[in-house]
Amino acid sequence: MKHVKSLILATAIGAIGLPAMAQDATTLRVGSWLPPHHLIVAGILKPWAAAIEDETGGSLKFEIMTSPLGPPPAQFDLLLDQAFDVGYGVSGHNAGRFTMTQVMDLPFMSPDPWAGSAAAWQTYAKYGAEYGEHDGAHVVGLFTHSNPNINMASGRVETLSDLEGKTIRVGGNVTGRIMSELGASPVQLPPTEAQTAMSRGVADGITFPSESIDFFGITPVITSITRIPGGLYTDTFWVAFNEDSWNGLTDEQRAAVDKHSGMAIALLAGFAWTNGDTYGETKLNEQGVEFLSLSEEDVTAARETLSPLEAEWLEQASDKGFDGEAILAYARDMVQHYRADKVVNVAQ
Repeated sequence: MKHVKSLILATAIGAIGLPAMAQDATTLRVGSWLPPHHLIVAGILKPWAAAIEDETGGSLKFEIMTSPLGPPPAQFDLLLDQAFDVGYGVSGHNAGRFTMTQVMDLPFMSPDPWAGSAAAWQTYAKYGAEYGEHDGAHVVGLFTHSNPNINMASGRVETLSDLEGKTIRVGGNVTGRIMSELGASPVQLPPTEAQTAMSRGVADGITFPSESIDFFGITPVITSITRIPGGLYTDTFWVAFNEDSWNGLTDEQRAAVDKHSGMAIALLAGFAWTNGDTYGETKLNEQGVEFLSLSEEDVTAARETLSPLEAEWLEQASDKGFDGEAILAYARDMVQHYRADKVVNVAQ
């Protein structure tokens, strides 16, 4: 009987203690402007958050918001204003604000999402503290998307000259400049409006990875897709904590975040975009979309045409007091270290 009473007492104390234990958990809000089933949320943010929650034994939790508090370009300012604790966004949505961080946005820098994401993070880890582009935030990850294609609803792009006079929807400032230099007329539209714009003839095509074409329901209007070997461009995404939210974590919680961030986020991005493109291309093939590939000669011509963008970036780096040549060389070195098509199982 004594043992039974002790058991009842212990159970009662445990039941009373549960709410107090739950109160010890810190829950951070993650601002999100994409649907919960988008691969950035489902394939990158959710696994990242789950790994940290597990690592901390539940003392740190994340609540990923399901409704945006503002448009994509406003995300960094919303983070600084403490509208949420953790946020993510596209660097190119804020032209001129994250110039140095956008080194991977330059033409032909990212051959695949593994190399692009890893190089983006490693380069930022080495030089980013000097940039001062994310003051007020603590950056825990950078990543890039997979290779974009030129997806056409009207006409086909078999050679570079076929871009002349075409209106192409773009997402960021660097992408728009690239299309302009190649002879197209860039137009910035939300991806949710791309299908309508192309079906009405407002735009002839769109630059997007295959995953995004399917996700945003653009597949039905696409007739041909032109691949650009070497990766014409990419967008650099950031993941960051508000500085005050970061400083409010315990040392153990910060260590858990660090363990599952940085290169871990880059790897998640590589998996997510690769798998997403595979699925997207399956849907495009089912639609009977024609796949083309720009010739080696045209790729060489495109590199030459777009070389001023690199020169301008180097000049901007110099104006800011940075050794752009060293940063660019390091980024390219990291790309070679992490590119997915690197052959490693042969004798040299």
